[in-house]
Amino acid sequence: MTTIEPANSEVPRSHARRKPNTWFRFLRRWLFRFIGLFVLFIILFALAAWILGNVPVNQEFTHAEADGIDILLINNGVHVDLVLPIHEKEFSWRDHLMPLDFPAFDERYQVAAFGWGNRQFYMETQTWDDLKVSNVLFAFAGLGETVVHVELLEDMDWQETKSRKIRLSPIQFNRLCQFVSKTFKHNAEGSLVPIPNAHYHQRDAFYEATGQYHLFRTCNVWIGCALAHSGVRVGCWTLTPDLLFACLPSPP
Repeated sequence: MTTIEPANSEVPRSHARRKPNTWFRFLRRWLFRFIGLFVLFIILFALAAWILGNVPVNQEFTHAEADGIDILLINNGVHVDLVLPIHEKEFSWRDHLMPLDFPAFDERYQVAAFGWGNRQFYMETQTWDDLKVSNVLFAFAGLGETVVHVELLEDMDWQETKSRKIRLSPIQFNRLCQFVSKTFKHNAEGSLVPIPNAHYHQRDAFYEATGQYHLFRTCNVWIGCALAHSGVRVGCWTLTPDLLFACLPSPP
């Protein structure tokens, strides 16, 4: 009589079920969670920016009469410059912007375009061809110092459709200029502090500035705060040029 051997309970190693690596499962799970939270943050961030950009302050604002002072916002699609006359008696920028700060100063310049931003990003990005992802991340992270860029212009006759003219009263203009002036760093004598040999061309200059640039406080937010301080109708949080222009009054 043939003896039947008991079946071997041990499964051959080649057929054994391999358990997934515990560390791999842990990392995969947290990676998916991180991606989900990041996407959620982007959605909430964009929604908050859109809502606050379309909720205006100073709703009662109206343009000043014909004898008011015109200012201009120039929009290049990503960054907005604030253009101010430099010879007004209410606030004369010629008392602050020294001819020696500019490689080629000329008395024919009647207005100046002001922009604020992260020092490394601003000074290394003259055109969009110079854009570096590392500089963008560096700026959005709130790292580094800030600067004010000033470009002299002959007049305010700007015809681009993405620009907007606003007419202020003398008091509003003074308040706006005071806000911008406080963004500059001042030396012991109370003068602005130009950055040596920092220029895009012959009629501009960079100055040391105050404040911290980061994802929640961009160059456009700075201009929105300046306009709100002076009494202009503008959105609560003007993160982008479109949001900055969303609540502005129609041109005079």
